[in-house]
Amino acid sequence: MPASPAAYLLLHLFLRLTSKNCWQCLNDGDKFCLDNNKCIGNSSTHLGCSKLVDLPINCPSIPSLQYAYDDEFVRYTVLPVIAAAQRPDPQVCLEWVPVLRIPKFHFLVLSNQLPTMKVYKSREANCSSLFSDVTCSGYTGFDTTRKLIVLAIRGSHGVHQYYDLWKIGNENGTVPFFDAGRVTKVFHDNFESLWYGGLGDDLQNLIDIYPDYELWVTGYSMGASIALIMSAFIAQTGMSNPHNMKVVLIGCPRCTDYQFALWHSMTFPYSYHIIHAHDYAPRVPFYDSIDNISLYHPRTEVWYNNEMKEGDSYVICEQADQPFCSSQVQNLSTPDHMHYFYMDITRWADHGCPKNREDFKPIFGTHERIIVEDGFDETGKSSAIMKLFVLIFVVLLIHFQ
Repeated sequence: MPASPAAYLLLHLFLRLTSKNCWQCLNDGDKFCLDNNKCIGNSSTHLGCSKLVDLPINCPSIPSLQYAYDDEFVRYTVLPVIAAAQRPDPQVCLEWVPVLRIPKFHFLVLSNQLPTMKVYKSREANCSSLFSDVTCSGYTGFDTTRKLIVLAIRGSHGVHQYYDLWKIGNENGTVPFFDAGRVTKVFHDNFESLWYGGLGDDLQNLIDIYPDYELWVTGYSMGASIALIMSAFIAQTGMSNPHNMKVVLIGCPRCTDYQFALWHSMTFPYSYHIIHAHDYAPRVPFYDSIDNISLYHPRTEVWYNNEMKEGDSYVICEQADQPFCSSQVQNLSTPDHMHYFYMDITRWADHGCPKNREDFKPIFGTHERIIVEDGFDETGKSSAIMKLFVLIFVVLLIHFQ
């Protein structure tokens, strides 16, 4: 990441020229080598090129300076908006609110993260054909000081929802999404349950009241995938101009095909999906076996290959998705999915998003992560962690049949 706006601008301009050459190369039916920024004919050998581009979405580029990523902005302004969605009462994460924490006792949660942000309405809807207790939720809000509207979606929660996502996701493939491409059915169904459960009307009401306000669409984990689809729906139906929107996703699983990912990348100038180190969720799934198509993230990936402490480095990925940037990671981590910006997001939200974040630091450091790598240890035998995961999976499978 360049250290100054001037350096960032120079890199952006350089990559624009490179990307133009890359696109032309691919349009001619050839491939583009990132090692030397040269076109390689299909008849030529690729053995000398370690980074080969064969899809236009991976031609090198970064957002313009106007839409550049800002760690401080996401860490201290957007993150409380996302965390608030993890609560049934999101306003608690945005300002000082009396909260009943212990029977017969009230006290103030020292939040006051975004005191001028007001929740408009919070919605919850059943989003499972298997379980009555599996719900999706989100909220809309507005800030007359900042002149913005927010739409934030909660992540997955509970064993039933995890099982539902796995079973429905593996059995139902993808569905068409306007003329933009295809999205996975499980996340599309969740989107529809929540959107037509009142959230869409709430957003339209706010847009009617504040037509000139900027719109932020955000989410974490499963909520990030739903938010991604919602951002596309908003653009496709003309509810808001993508150039007046910010899409910020954290720990987002893949949920779109190549055509959708390319369309979204070319439509939204400010769209970032943030990945913490070895977080497993953004790496799955690679492929939809029902419709036999590969799945891709839209641009732009921001990868923190560290603990995400304040001041830690990050990479603005010049390519969109596989096989570049963080998708090269072979070992996956559950703790990295739970912790973003050096915090346990869900636990922080449960406590009302207090300003003091010290109590919510990761239990595991970067070098102490619980990691599953191909399911085997150094001896080639199944690891204890993999055995544990398999045991849990078998128990769940038997229990829910």
